[in-house]
Amino acid sequence: MQIKLVIFSMMWLLFNCRNISIQNILRTHNMKGIGLLLLLLVCALGANDFYLDSGSVRKETYKWSMKLRNRKRLEPSASNDPVRTALLTAESIDKAVLHIKITDDEKQRWETPLVNSQAGQKYSKVPMDTMGFSYTNEPFSFKIKTNDAPYLLDTNVDSFVYNDKYLEFGFRYFSQDIMGIGERVVEKLFLCKNRNDCSYTLWGKDVASPFDDGGGGCKGTYGQQPFYMLQLPNKKFFGVFSFNTNDQDILIYKFQDRTMKVTHKIVGGIYDFYVFYPGTADQVIRQYHELVGRPYLIPRWSMGYHQCRYGWRTLDKVKDVVRKFEENDLPLDVVWADIDYMDKYADFTVDPVRYRGLKEFVNELHKKDMRWVPIVDAGIRRADDDKYYKLGEEKGAFIKSARTKRTLVGRVWPGPAVFISWYHSYGPELWKTGLKDFFGLVEYDGIWLDMNEIANFCRGECLHEENTSMLRRNLAADNHDPREFDNLPYRPGWCDLDDKTISMTGYHYSGNDFEDRTRKEYNTHSLWSLFEAKATFEFLADHFKKRPFILTRANSPGMGIYSTKWLGDNHSRWEYMRYSIVGVYNYQMFGIPLVGADMCGFMGNPQEELCARWMQLGAFYPFTRNHNDIHSGDKEPYVFGHRVITATKNAMRQKYSIMTYYYTKMFEASLEGGSVVRPLFFEFPEDSGVYDNGRTESMFMIGSSLLVVPVLYEHNNRVKAYCPNGNWYNLKDFRQVASYEPTAVQGKEVELDAGFDYVNVLLRGGSVIPHQETNTVRKIEHLKDIRLDIIVAPDHNGNANGNMILDDGISLRTIEDGKYSHLNLKFTKGSKVLEVTKTKKYGGDVTKSEQVGKIKLFGVEDWSGMRDLCVVAEGRRSRMNGNYHHDKKMLIFEHPSDVSIPWKDVEKLDFGRSC
Repeated sequence: MQIKLVIFSMMWLLFNCRNISIQNILRTHNMKGIGLLLLLLVCALGANDFYLDSGSVRKETYKWSMKLRNRKRLEPSASNDPVRTALLTAESIDKAVLHIKITDDEKQRWETPLVNSQAGQKYSKVPMDTMGFSYTNEPFSFKIKTNDAPYLLDTNVDSFVYNDKYLEFGFRYFSQDIMGIGERVVEKLFLCKNRNDCSYTLWGKDVASPFDDGGGGCKGTYGQQPFYMLQLPNKKFFGVFSFNTNDQDILIYKFQDRTMKVTHKIVGGIYDFYVFYPGTADQVIRQYHELVGRPYLIPRWSMGYHQCRYGWRTLDKVKDVVRKFEENDLPLDVVWADIDYMDKYADFTVDPVRYRGLKEFVNELHKKDMRWVPIVDAGIRRADDDKYYKLGEEKGAFIKSARTKRTLVGRVWPGPAVFISWYHSYGPELWKTGLKDFFGLVEYDGIWLDMNEIANFCRGECLHEENTSMLRRNLAADNHDPREFDNLPYRPGWCDLDDKTISMTGYHYSGNDFEDRTRKEYNTHSLWSLFEAKATFEFLADHFKKRPFILTRANSPGMGIYSTKWLGDNHSRWEYMRYSIVGVYNYQMFGIPLVGADMCGFMGNPQEELCARWMQLGAFYPFTRNHNDIHSGDKEPYVFGHRVITATKNAMRQKYSIMTYYYTKMFEASLEGGSVVRPLFFEFPEDSGVYDNGRTESMFMIGSSLLVVPVLYEHNNRVKAYCPNGNWYNLKDFRQVASYEPTAVQGKEVELDAGFDYVNVLLRGGSVIPHQETNTVRKIEHLKDIRLDIIVAPDHNGNANGNMILDDGISLRTIEDGKYSHLNLKFTKGSKVLEVTKTKKYGGDVTKSEQVGKIKLFGVEDWSGMRDLCVVAEGRRSRMNGNYHHDKKMLIFEHPSDVSIPWKDVEKLDFGRSC
């Protein structure tokens, strides 16, 4: 037994001991004598065999390069092949971004492509010698230092292994606070908070949201996002992006001196790291988005209410759902369709019996200002009577099998299925042909991309499904060994790479020798969904001539250029509702801000109270959708009765009321990058109170002005809101709930009523936000018929500022062609004037929602001299009458209903001055 334990422990330690201390080995392995000696010997094996070839160093202004030699002259094996000479380049691509790349200097290796064609356009280079980069010759290591800490990162941690199918590189960071590393379901935004060591696997699979406690194993889910941010002791943030989409583990080990080692263990590709230098959280995120791509500008309607269900077996059932929403006066902007609508579950089809009349039904939805979005799965039905299978086979446009030398066959909902190769010249064209034909059957408004990890019900490939009467292209597969990945030296999470997906030896034929050798699923797996979304986006933009709407499950860096995202199959449990907030935070970092979880949970049957509270929370997700699976009961709001109906209706009307503000934040993310939904510490990093008592995960900010405080635990009718020091107002009744205290070093906690008729949304003092009165609104489109108010909420000095962006919410190239108005609003107490300046002004048509409505001024102690307000617009003056609400200390100004003034023409609002 002792011998078996030694052998197993040696194998484990061979790849993991570099992340733990000797003390940890002694503590966790109860071994003595020869057993312990052998364990320590394994850990003592050289983990960094590279030294600097000092004669190879080349220092240009913005880029340094050097060759690293491997002192171990190992012979290649069937399972591994060591890199003998590596080439390191360190390049300053911005004053706050350093790119470090280590390639094989003797042969070409697979490199992940950067899909962002505009990467780095806003970067500004500075000389490399200003970047704080230094290195040590032998064993080779490098360090980055800034004025923010003794060092940001140091690689002198004995972790530098570079083989063909196993790469290991370690960083020691002057921080133990780390967030990111997606996609996974976690309780806390800061990872590994309650452990000394953690392991996270990054490999997209069809796995339904396992909770990840950092203990290792296959607990990642649909996406792969190898980006993380760290917080320094001075409360600034910096970021690291490992631009490698092969299967990998990221391991964390914390040291007693409050530093931390993060080790990347990857099964292929190259080392390609970007380091984003210290700044605010949003500055770091914007720099990252500048690299991988800022999120595309969504159609505004996609921020409304979405209803879906797997299990609407007939069109009559869908019609009944829509009718009940109308009968209960419930908001409904988008009706969705899961695979129920398909004929034999085949892509680009409609069941001619169960969904007869679908085209006419969708046309009726459009007349009622609603949209329809169907699911389209990754697998093409492999059948001789399937048009798209036949077209793809004729062109050889599907992923090929190294085992059969023919098209690789998997199995999903339609049975045997094949998968498009996006690298084949005909692959994207085949997909677009299907989407075009599908639109001829029913005029959809967007596309939901699912099962696109690629998901597969077989493991690897379904060899027993191989027989078919169709002649297949037998493309050369001389470069493809079907057993190439059978004996890998390392398996992240100790999991099989092809579990729940297709074979890693599946390859993408293009005719180029190097591309054919490297474009295997082993390397390209994580990119399949990205290129699927790209092809879908291109078709929708070209066909609709409007902004596309795409929702994806699988994702990788750069996905936000083309698609939005939902958090996948979750559970109808209170804890999963709470976890969703961290999921939304993470995708702000990853560049996909329109994100949300399935409200009420996808799997299981929630209690009424849980569903009501989730509908309240979910209304304030950027993406608000109720969805559930076929094995659960109905979860439409009206199913649960009055309490859930009330919660849904009122929470959505609250969201509608701040929609211009919310949409402005989404627009800004597309314009500049950055987060939309964010934790309190993004805005108030110096306030130690924002980190306490789970406040990061129990409330969240929308932009810098609004704080949402939902109910996240059962049997609660009150919530505790943490208000950083300053003035805060509740949008429920416009009353002030917290005030600035000159001597305070922290904020204060306030307790608020939290019924089912309202979600507590607090407005930060110092803000000016757009707002609409939406007591009867059921459609986001109906906001166009309501004038746009603004709320001025002064800070303790009596000043406030904000901005809003006005456009038509749907046009293509809105940003590129400047088809929007960007207004900056600044109120100064001393002058009693709100100035409106224009960063951009567009001369297009003006809807009622872009006209001046009411002006609401908070925190007014003395309203003498401010009974009137004068609006100055393009030199013309218009008087608004004031009405003071003593109990709320609020002034409301409004003008006669027959006066129409576009906000984009306004120059200033002059309080207390006659026109």
